[in-house]
Amino acid sequence: MKQTVFREIPPWIVVSDVLTMLKLSTEPPFTFQKTAIELSRSPDAVDLLVPYYLPCKANQFLEFTDEKRWITILRHILTPHGYVIQSHETTRDKKKVILYTVDRVSVLEGPLRQAVKIDFS
Repeated sequence: MKQTVFREIPPWIVVSDVLTMLKLSTEPPFTFQKTAIELSRSPDAVDLLVPYYLPCKANQFLEFTDEKRWITILRHILTPHGYVIQSHETTRDKKKVILYTVDRVSVLEGPLRQAVKIDFS
């Protein structure tokens, strides 16, 4: 998968720190709701990620962060490390709830796409 939002891919230690600041597990697989994301430490997590994002993408994704935006950011930072976030809808107490599951890319889905260079000379 071509990462067009990053200058360079954030190392796992940064990703782990961001997950910890948001009060999410650092050991996938795990499931969470978007209401479980702790926004009080969100500015600290954003500060960790700004050096890795392209400036135009940092303005787009990191300027205003709410729970929905954090799920997008988590998809960005977990994908290069071989993890995916899958969402599924369920009902709890007669209310619709979306659960997000972070897990490794399975062998059945195949490896992450990588750029291939073809030389026609």
